[in-house]
Amino acid sequence: MYATHRVTDNDYNTIGFMLGNEFCPNYAIPDEICSIDNLTVEKSGEIKVNQELPVIEYIEIINKRIYAQLEEENPFYRDIQEELAEWKNDSQHVVLQLEGTRQVGKTTELQKFAYKNYEYVIYINIANDKYDFMKVLKSPRMLSGMEAYCKRALLPEFVNDRNTIIIIDEIQNSKDAYNSIRDMDSVFQCDIVVTGSYLGRILGNENFFLPAGTIETRQLFTLSFREFCKIFKKDGLLDRINLYGESSEDSYADLERLYDLYIKTGGYPEVVKRYLQSNDIELCYEVIDKLLKTFKEESRNYFSSPRDVEIFESVYREALKEMCNEKKGTGNNILERVTSLTKRNTDLIVNKNEIANAMMWLQYTGIISTCDLALQGDLRNIIPSRRLYFSDCGLVSYLASKSTLDESALRGLITETFIFNELYRLFKVRYSKRKVRGDNVCFSTYEKYELDFVIMSKDRVVYGIEGKTLKGAPTSLKIFVDKHFIDKGIVAKPTPGGRGDTFDTIPIYTVGCRFPYD
Repeated sequence: MYATHRVTDNDYNTIGFMLGNEFCPNYAIPDEICSIDNLTVEKSGEIKVNQELPVIEYIEIINKRIYAQLEEENPFYRDIQEELAEWKNDSQHVVLQLEGTRQVGKTTELQKFAYKNYEYVIYINIANDKYDFMKVLKSPRMLSGMEAYCKRALLPEFVNDRNTIIIIDEIQNSKDAYNSIRDMDSVFQCDIVVTGSYLGRILGNENFFLPAGTIETRQLFTLSFREFCKIFKKDGLLDRINLYGESSEDSYADLERLYDLYIKTGGYPEVVKRYLQSNDIELCYEVIDKLLKTFKEESRNYFSSPRDVEIFESVYREALKEMCNEKKGTGNNILERVTSLTKRNTDLIVNKNEIANAMMWLQYTGIISTCDLALQGDLRNIIPSRRLYFSDCGLVSYLASKSTLDESALRGLITETFIFNELYRLFKVRYSKRKVRGDNVCFSTYEKYELDFVIMSKDRVVYGIEGKTLKGAPTSLKIFVDKHFIDKGIVAKPTPGGRGDTFDTIPIYTVGCRFPYD
């Protein structure tokens, strides 16, 4: 075996050698020296090269290679990269917690960011760590413990500065790791990111200590429609298209075709990749089916009995029926409605607490989100969690493809699901960049009328938004405008849009990314 390259850090110090395609740090060379023909180790420990070797920087041979592979396998550009860069460039930043449910791309996006922006990347997956990171946390000298960990993992010697990033993945699997965040932040000068699925669930556990002031959070969702358009190089068109019908017909047609595709595939990265590979929606639904099965299997770790798992699966299927069949204008309690449906349509004898537990887990898995009720358009008079929406259009389209429910009701639900999720994202960005006021998307009721969505801009303009397929008059929206419950009425549907006396119409695919509607 021969050393093929001498590997240096950014300051041109030799930190190891390439043995074929593998990096071997200096400290590991003595253990391998008998099998390396062109290196020797002096008694002093100095490594001598028997012949001149080409020099390559560690960041070139390792980081850029891994980054290129990540880009090839996951070519989508996600907006979270901008938020990660802002966090890194903030000189006062603390530990970052990236939240997001299973399969939205948290690990991929963190690794792409790390290998592009740091010299040294220490990635630790708590679920299958081979080098005993917990030993680091239990060590009375955490710094030397991390140095030992890097040696066990055959990484370069630990450099405790901001050219190094530590990523701790699947942190929900260890309360000791999560509870050590504050200690790590005080000892390490390098950047630290923690992530994992279902963090909302585990942080409600008394065994997990939330280190207030030590963590700032960012959230990653499935691909937004704008991120989806970027794949097809249409994001610029989406950003500039006129909201009121004054752009070219071809421009609206291009975006409407992408919208029609997006509401079928949704935004889970693996689903979108499957479509790009196959152009087959049915194969996309196979990926979604596997995703739902994964959610069900993982729920076994959080529920106390197999019965709870079966209730969980029943509830999300009954929730779809409830969303389609709810009588408009009622705003009735969602828990009571789903409980009633589940009791009526399954063989299980269930109670309200069991359904509540299952619905809470649905939120943690990211299958559903809740929408609040604003009475008579008043965003000061809110009843929380009064309606459910699936958090991805692809999930709804997949479930709809298996459902015997009324087709027009399902189309309407998919339309509302798209609008809800595009608006919901507006509330989850960093506070300084938010364009909205309040905590959540709302719908509203007045007598027998119901308005799909009510949302207040940062400038305190209250928008009422009604989503439509091509058919149907926005009766409720007109009532809310006439009663002065809202400041501005908007109909969102798949048309070029236009101005009106009572309300305006905008292309539905602009409803989130172009808010507020100038």
